[in-house]
Amino acid sequence: MEKLLIAKVSKPQGIKGELKCQLFTDVFEAVTKAKRVFIEDNICEVERSAIRGGDLYLKLLGINDRNNAEIFRNALIYLPKEEIAEKKQTDFLVDDLLGMTLYDKSGELVGQIVDYEDYGSAPILSIEERGHVYEVPYICEVFITDGDRLVVDRKKYEENRI
Repeated sequence: MEKLLIAKVSKPQGIKGELKCQLFTDVFEAVTKAKRVFIEDNICEVERSAIRGGDLYLKLLGINDRNNAEIFRNALIYLPKEEIAEKKQTDFLVDDLLGMTLYDKSGELVGQIVDYEDYGSAPILSIEERGHVYEVPYICEVFITDGDRLVVDRKKYEENRI
């Protein structure tokens, strides 16, 4: 089973065993609807979860006090990939983007996505093209969804690459 990193436990929250977690994804619906998560290599049943102030608050079944929740401090949280696979057709997981080969509308090779950064505005894709790496904002004017792949508008791509 393939797992995707979604969050890291920051600290216990309150006295009833809730965990405050730093999110690494914006697929909020999949995260809040998850019935189970992996914390490190252990599978845990989710009693409830919510997104508040940009953080994930997670209550695990059987963790009912702050002392029991404390053992999860700084632990990494994963979701099975199939639980996140329920996404809009225009969405891609970062895991799917990295390594993706890009072509333009005429089928000509553009390059390969080698990195992804998100600074709060449009995410930035690093694309290796003929031995050079260019950064391009991930915007709909440049990247067009074609099934399970992206196609590049060559003119807009060249105007936006850094």
